[in-house]
Amino acid sequence: MKKIILMLSFCLVAIFATAQKKPATITVNLGALKLDSLRLFKYDQNDLYAKADADGKYRFEFKEMLPIEVILIGPKNKMIYAFLEAGENLQLKTDFDQQIVFSGNGVANSTVLNNYMTIFNEAYNKIDGAKMSGPREIMEAVNKANQIPIDLLEANKGKVTPVFYNFQKVSLDAKMLKDKIWASYMLAVSQKKFKMSEALPANFAELLKEVKFDDQLLYIPNYRNLVVYFYPPYLRRRELLLAGKLDGPHEMQDAINDFNMIAKYYPAGKIRDEAFKLNIRSVLDKAKDVTLAKPMMDEYIAKYANAAEAKELKDKYNRMLSLGTGKMAPTFTLKSLEGKEVSLQDFKGKVVYIDFWASWCAPCRQEMQHGAPKLHAKFKDNKDVVFLYVSLDSKVDAWKKAINDDKIVGVHLLSQAVSGVDTPIAKAFNISGIPRYVIIDKEGKIFDNDAPRPSEDRTELKIREALMK
Repeated sequence: MKKIILMLSFCLVAIFATAQKKPATITVNLGALKLDSLRLFKYDQNDLYAKADADGKYRFEFKEMLPIEVILIGPKNKMIYAFLEAGENLQLKTDFDQQIVFSGNGVANSTVLNNYMTIFNEAYNKIDGAKMSGPREIMEAVNKANQIPIDLLEANKGKVTPVFYNFQKVSLDAKMLKDKIWASYMLAVSQKKFKMSEALPANFAELLKEVKFDDQLLYIPNYRNLVVYFYPPYLRRRELLLAGKLDGPHEMQDAINDFNMIAKYYPAGKIRDEAFKLNIRSVLDKAKDVTLAKPMMDEYIAKYANAAEAKELKDKYNRMLSLGTGKMAPTFTLKSLEGKEVSLQDFKGKVVYIDFWASWCAPCRQEMQHGAPKLHAKFKDNKDVVFLYVSLDSKVDAWKKAINDDKIVGVHLLSQAVSGVDTPIAKAFNISGIPRYVIIDKEGKIFDNDAPRPSEDRTELKIREALMK
């Protein structure tokens, strides 16, 4: 695979800098199709919703983070991709079925993007791991699917703008590499009959040579995810592989050791700063015993943090002390699906498995569809176990629709978000990302503030441990 293109020309960088001042808009005409609101996904957990204006059209405006790639979500989660540069006024007429017509500024960019992402999604969805010999064959299919948009971007290079081409080239190459270092590992984890070292790509240890650092590219979501989120755990697993220890017991998520990887491998700069910030917050958010993370936090504050960030982390640490195992869980009262007020205290004397989720969260929905039913079945006759679903959706209709579509069984409550996961209950439980699971014991105390997912075998054991407490 070609190395990721990381350096854009100084000319394009200058264009990006000045373009930030010019807003961009996309206006959507759904014709006879009527929706209460239209959802727009923009890769940052802060989805936008628009209601139809006086002439029946849905309008979104962007004043920052331009250029930007977005996805419009229609009925049955049908997706249309669009790309916006500063100053563009893009129009889209669609029924989310047969008709997809772009007009106005930026037509070629959005048309090319939507075409190749549609083809990619079709190819990706046809991958059937159950019919393949193992993770390496599955990854070959994933890599082949990832190559489709890369090839189609090159084929259409003459039709699109330089800004679009450079953005997408970095984005698509970063996604390809991210899947090689992350999806391959996850597949190896799931294929328990294979040794980890045998299931990973033969060149797994050499993939670090394909990652280069460029602070100016952090605005591209796929590149940001690669270098800030996925690369540190890859470096940790690479060291285990080279030491011959990858097949031994180790944590899939190990933020404390990932911190050491960032310090060891990342050059000084904005990327390292962002990776450190995500990492240290992840440690504080998910540590079963937050005091174990204090030495790392102190090191980070001493070497890397400014005064404001140091204060923020110390405040966060003190909040997390109150959410440790054995502490009383934060109290809350929320409206149920039936419109009734439900309090956590209503379940005193029972073990409560809380699932914090939202309709826009794909991993949340995946767990609900495939993991939750199996977990529920193991406790179907046990009245001392409650499965409590707390949605952080900002839209009531989206919340109800997801429950109905996925046939989610349990007690459903809504804590409406201002955006992303910005809700009082998320702040009370110190939740920065979802899905997130918490187990509350019969006394209303926290038994596990970062419990395993429904699909994991150890989840049943955790709940049974809480029942015996």
